[in-house]
Amino acid sequence: MSLRLHSKYGVNPTIPVCFVCGKPKNEVVLLGAGYKEEAPMHLCIDKEPCEECKRLASKGVMLVEVQDNTDKENPYKTGKIIVVKEEAYKHIFNTEVPPKRIAFIEETALKKIMGDKYGTEIKETK
Repeated sequence: MSLRLHSKYGVNPTIPVCFVCGKPKNEVVLLGAGYKEEAPMHLCIDKEPCEECKRLASKGVMLVEVQDNTDKENPYKTGKIIVVKEEAYKHIFNTEVPPKRIAFIEETALKKIMGDKYGTEIKETK
């Protein structure tokens, strides 16, 4: 595989970030001429979850909080993430588990579900 160099920025590297949590992935992507401008230091290049999000999703269903009325294709994430058991997800939402076990939930809906626990730090349990 070859990479066409950008005339001004050469290999034009970037560090991909996770679409789900927004944290940097442990890799570097060389964009070259495929990116018209200078590549930013961090860039979301796909919707594939990072290893940590995959690990969390393997424990249940990740509920990723997003701002109310946000863009459905690129939702604005607030940074709050909780993991619920698969059975709880099906019971609460009356639907099947999403394919990658990750669902975006608006802030007001998560507040209703969490009740008094909303805003408190909940530690990961085994």
